[in-house]
Amino acid sequence: MLEKVKKFLFENNSLHIASSSYNIPNLSKCSYVSEGTTLIIAGEQNSALIEQIRFNPKVEIIVNDGETTLKYTGRAKIVSNYPNQEKLIRNLAKKDNLERKGIFGVNLVQIIPTEMMVAQWDYNQEFKENKPSILKDFFYSVIKTIKIWAKGIRLPFISVSVLAVVVGTAVAYYESKNFDWLYFLLAVVGILAFNACVDLMNDFFDHLSRNDEVNEKLTPFSGGSRMIQNKLFSTARTLTGAIVSFLITLGIGLYINFTVTGNIVLYIGIVGAFIGIFYVGKPINLAKFGFAEIAIFLSLGPATVFGSYYIQQEKFSWTPIYVSIIVGLLITLVLFINQFPDYEADKESGRRNFIVLVGREISAIIFIIFLSLTYVILIILVILQILPYLSLVTLASLLFAVKAMITTRKYHDNYLKMIPAQAMTILTTLSYTILLAISLFVSAAVW
Repeated sequence: MLEKVKKFLFENNSLHIASSSYNIPNLSKCSYVSEGTTLIIAGEQNSALIEQIRFNPKVEIIVNDGETTLKYTGRAKIVSNYPNQEKLIRNLAKKDNLERKGIFGVNLVQIIPTEMMVAQWDYNQEFKENKPSILKDFFYSVIKTIKIWAKGIRLPFISVSVLAVVVGTAVAYYESKNFDWLYFLLAVVGILAFNACVDLMNDFFDHLSRNDEVNEKLTPFSGGSRMIQNKLFSTARTLTGAIVSFLITLGIGLYINFTVTGNIVLYIGIVGAFIGIFYVGKPINLAKFGFAEIAIFLSLGPATVFGSYYIQQEKFSWTPIYVSIIVGLLITLVLFINQFPDYEADKESGRRNFIVLVGREISAIIFIIFLSLTYVILIILVILQILPYLSLVTLASLLFAVKAMITTRKYHDNYLKMIPAQAMTILTTLSYTILLAISLFVSAAVW
């Protein structure tokens, strides 16, 4: 009977495949190639089918020739090194009208069966050898859950904000050589939760405004997480994640506030909560009224750097304020550069960020001015002996900064050619803040 099934699969070339993520179903029709009971299909990168398979390999398939229906349950895997891969992709893409869209090409997917059934033939067979053990499946599910939430909260990007905490703590250590690990770790978790809240709220409201739906110029660094658009998260789950992240931030903030002197942390938390909720949220929507850049600068610059300093020192100092201007500008410029590819979508959805207000050509000049300003401020702080001479090591990050500035000036209206500028801006921010923090820690330890 199995040979009859293989022949049936070989003689047909079209199937319906159901994939899912957190019970969000997606149904696609695909052409396929069969290799015995193994099926090969193709799908566009960043489509709901491919993204769901990436995090949940369990799929259900129906192959029907008008008389016979084969139900096929299996496990799908995106493959990158398959025999005759390019030829298979080319043939399947042609049949299903698949094409490269910007940076996204076409993926090849291999599907192996775990169970097949043909009611008309009274056939039902399990393929136990293709099923992972219960323990392996459990750990696989845990890892995939972590990965999908890391994508949802854009973990690689919010890690930049952690460096604001590191720099604020480094300034405190430079001044006093005191370091409280508990407060440092709480601040790190708090800022991660805060940024997760902002990003999830951003996805939620951008979905409601259709900003992400109309945005077709996607890059690895801009265009949102696409969790809702790719049917990975529902709007309810996205909002729930934002609320939970906010509550974590609130709990940590209140604990720190009631264990240090004064209510500085409480005041910073109130400002942060306002920005987190109303960054793109209604009814205020800071991004819609041109305050997005200012909000990010204040929350991840002065608020985070000085707040991290204060919980270590419990006193006021101008040094973390001066340094926070640098950090705030750098992190804001990461947001700023990522808005260039989103220009049309932001304009269409009514978001009035700085680039929409003044245009990309002027914004490119503004980007260069403010990125250059971070180095000017640093040199001035060193000359005034507010920062140690060792902090000049941060000038090494100019290797990335110059590349970002040149690319932005030249290709500000070409979203694909702006991708290197986005990458270089992130690398500038990472290298600059890491080197600055190291210089402060080392200077305090040595002198």
